[in-house]
Amino acid sequence: MNAFADFLNSVPAWHWLALGAILVGIEMLSTTQYLLWPGIAALLVGVLRLIIPGLDGTLSLMLFAVFSIVATIVWKRSPWGRTQPQHPTLNRRGDQYVGRLVKAAVNFVGGRGAVLVDDSRWNAVVIDGSAPVAGDMLEVEATEGTLLKVRLAPGAIMFGTNQP
Repeated sequence: MNAFADFLNSVPAWHWLALGAILVGIEMLSTTQYLLWPGIAALLVGVLRLIIPGLDGTLSLMLFAVFSIVATIVWKRSPWGRTQPQHPTLNRRGDQYVGRLVKAAVNFVGGRGAVLVDDSRWNAVVIDGSAPVAGDMLEVEATEGTLLKVRLAPGAIMFGTNQP
């Protein structure tokens, strides 16, 4: 154990500065923010070792760990560190269709059927008690997983027997 402590005591300040520069440099290439705070912590320890040349090596390692952890926690809890989704319905494809008009692909039986959304066919359930037929225009009201909850679209019915 003394050998490790002796090694830590022999590490010059510029090694800490180099480690910090390397970590920050890798962070700039990766943009993940995983290495930013340990890199800054290493730079701080390097500066402390320059200011206080006799700073114990074990204490330097402890300061590096504490600075890294505290800085990461503070950053993650700050408004700038919270990652917001690019779009509220990103990766929730069905939610993107709420409010859209879709066409019934088949006659609905027992309130269930299929609708065409762009070039996709989705399972759907009617929530207004109607019985759409193939070609009727429906409006997506909500989703439940991959099931679209639809109702007859007012004034948009085109082909089925539900025409006005």
